[in-house]
Amino acid sequence: MATLTIVPSKLLCRLAHIPLLLLLVTAGADAATLTLPAAIAAALRTQPQICQSAHDASASRDLSRAAHAATLPQISLAAGSIWSESRAGQPLFVSANGPREVIGQLRVSFPLYDPQLSALAQVARDQSVVAQWQYQATRLNVVATVVNDYYRLATLLTQERIWNSTFSTAEKLFRDTRRAYRAGAVSRLDLVQTELLRNKARTGLQQSAAEVRAAMQVMNLQMGLPRRSVWELPKVSDSIQPLPAFHALAAQAETAQPLLQVVKRQIDVAQAQVDVQRGATLPTVRAYGAYGVDTATVPHGNDLGWQGALNLSIPIFGFGAHGQQIAAAQEQVAALRSAREALILQIRSRIAQDYGAARAARKTLANTRRAAQEAERVYVMTREGYFAGAINALNLAQAESSWVRARLELASAAVAVRLTRIQLDLDTGRYPTGPTGISPISCP
Repeated sequence: MATLTIVPSKLLCRLAHIPLLLLLVTAGADAATLTLPAAIAAALRTQPQICQSAHDASASRDLSRAAHAATLPQISLAAGSIWSESRAGQPLFVSANGPREVIGQLRVSFPLYDPQLSALAQVARDQSVVAQWQYQATRLNVVATVVNDYYRLATLLTQERIWNSTFSTAEKLFRDTRRAYRAGAVSRLDLVQTELLRNKARTGLQQSAAEVRAAMQVMNLQMGLPRRSVWELPKVSDSIQPLPAFHALAAQAETAQPLLQVVKRQIDVAQAQVDVQRGATLPTVRAYGAYGVDTATVPHGNDLGWQGALNLSIPIFGFGAHGQQIAAAQEQVAALRSAREALILQIRSRIAQDYGAARAARKTLANTRRAAQEAERVYVMTREGYFAGAINALNLAQAESSWVRARLELASAAVAVRLTRIQLDLDTGRYPTGPTGISPISCP
């Protein structure tokens, strides 16, 4: 069962990143914008495991062509001179034509009927298809990793913006409170409390900025770009789109999920292996033809001629070896079929789990959106009451903390909605940025 299992110079390698950078960068006033499709495209171009899988698939295609070529006529050239010991003018070896034999022939052999050879060619073709689907599975795994890292970065950038806005507001509140304190309008407790608000916001901003830098470096490593590259990400939409039906997702997975296709093609390989073992028990017929000279005398031009032969080989008895090999190959087919059913169950279970997570994320987003609106209203009213002298700074600190927490939860909930929806696409074998049928990338 499958498991979720020319050499360019340095200058050319550097130049190869130029179109990639042009793809990633969207012109802006201050910073470049990184979109999810651009991040995925960059990772698929630079991830070494993608190239490794592509080379494996290419090697498998070459082996398939070689196996097919073995079923076609084979042309060879034979040339040589053989000396044999003789007594009284007669060679000692019965197979020898004379004291000296001269051979110079162009030979052709053709398998007229060879079931085992044909079955081996089919095995190679099926193995090539398996390698192609394994290549697609590797790409999908890379995409899944990039998606998770991208939305983690998006979440952290949103949190950094929230903390930056909170710090700016807290800084202004502290300055206003300090002026009021110097004028005797507020108590020292209010001044200390607003200073604590500012310090808390600064700490949150610093921590968020550090997390953003770390996530940005991970994202750059995924894309094969300089570690200190800085990006802006588009705002994550908090709209809620309807989910497709569960049975539609399950059907899509059975046709597009690379892991299922790998197991399906492995069953074909195992079935072809059964035919290989059966072919060993069947007759083979080969035709041979040759043109040239094969003589025991000094060759002359008129010695050139044609030779032909037809060879029949029939296996009679092998002490049960072939029968046991056929039985073992059939058991392997049965095992792979059971593995495919188990994998289908596993994928459907994963889809069901992620489907429930997607529905929960939508409900969470709706609830956090209402909570954020209410927290903002409470904060605005509390802030107005504070400046009017009706509410102390402790109440303002509590209201601001609730508002900040609500905005952070809203940002995380919006990302969760997008991420859980994309995870369903990945479960079914679909790319979040386009169709699954992406042509292989040329690797050095």
